[in-house]
Amino acid sequence: MTYSEALFFVGKCLSLKSVPDNTDDVRQTIRSGAVDWEQIVWVSTGQFVFSALYLQLRRAGLLSELPSDLVEYMKEFADLNRERNRKMISQVVEITKLLNENGITPVFLKGTAHLLDELYEDIAERQVGDIDILVEESEMVRVAEILIDSGYTPMSEYDPRYFKTTKHYPRLQNYNQVAAVEIHRQILGYPAYKSIDAKTLMENRKILDLPVTAFVLCDQHQIIHNILHVQISHDDFYYARINIRQSYDLYLLSLRVNPLDVVKSFGKYFNQMNCNLAITNKILHNPVTLNYASNLQTNLYIDRISRHINHPKWNSFSHGILFLLVRFSRYTLTLIRITYDKKSRDFLFTLLNDPDWVRQHVKSYREIF
Repeated sequence: MTYSEALFFVGKCLSLKSVPDNTDDVRQTIRSGAVDWEQIVWVSTGQFVFSALYLQLRRAGLLSELPSDLVEYMKEFADLNRERNRKMISQVVEITKLLNENGITPVFLKGTAHLLDELYEDIAERQVGDIDILVEESEMVRVAEILIDSGYTPMSEYDPRYFKTTKHYPRLQNYNQVAAVEIHRQILGYPAYKSIDAKTLMENRKILDLPVTAFVLCDQHQIIHNILHVQISHDDFYYARINIRQSYDLYLLSLRVNPLDVVKSFGKYFNQMNCNLAITNKILHNPVTLNYASNLQTNLYIDRISRHINHPKWNSFSHGILFLLVRFSRYTLTLIRITYDKKSRDFLFTLLNDPDWVRQHVKSYREIF
């Protein structure tokens, strides 16, 4: 079983709820002996959907088709993830109570928000890293100081001179808690945040059913953030990369709201967002809730991704070339922009004065080459 075959097999399993007719196909594929379970484990853990894969197979009644030792391992993994998420939700409630006492109502983002918003049938489905919080711009530093006073430690130094070009406060870690915390003033970095600022998000947020007062983004804005976070913030559009965890979240959000309608209504970054809808549709085997506008751009994008996953050596080579092109084009644009834009100068100085960013920037070259 190739990497590509494993990737699409995992995708087919993740959408069994919406495409139940695929259950028999999956069963027959397993019984044929064509499934390389080591490859499946490697792909699904690398894409952070191992727990979700296990739970979808369990709901479809397919676990009896798997090796018993694999089922035991998957169950243990999911149980541990469920317990971690329970602890993280407790941590969220504790943080929110502290902020509420100081007159602040946080808006939770990404995986944390999805857990709190009951996007999943089982909280074990989602592997979450940090707790991401959006607050009013004017409250970002104050919220950080409140958490620092309660036992959190910033992982790098914050420089108030560069507030306007800072997406979030440096990551905060409390070693008595399971997750680090990032306090955002915007959901996208500079200058992309101009396409959807925090004020708009705050005006359309929805309240959570918790013993404390907290919010998440409305479903439409969760979809926009879901896509732009990978396509723009992580450059997945340029590198034609697949993020199945993001695709799975998008699929679950599509059971609430039509993503294509959201993308069309948003009106910005349409090509990048529509291409993400297209590859998500293909990876998850065409769930009816995940349609996209088929055009030349989406066809070319799907072709690029197909080449990458079918030809690893070509993927490595093209990734390196694209990496250099993107990096040096950004260097050039930045040098031009700083000559007339003070915010761009502040942003550049913020990065250059952040030791962690400099280390990660240098490290990124080593990882590619």
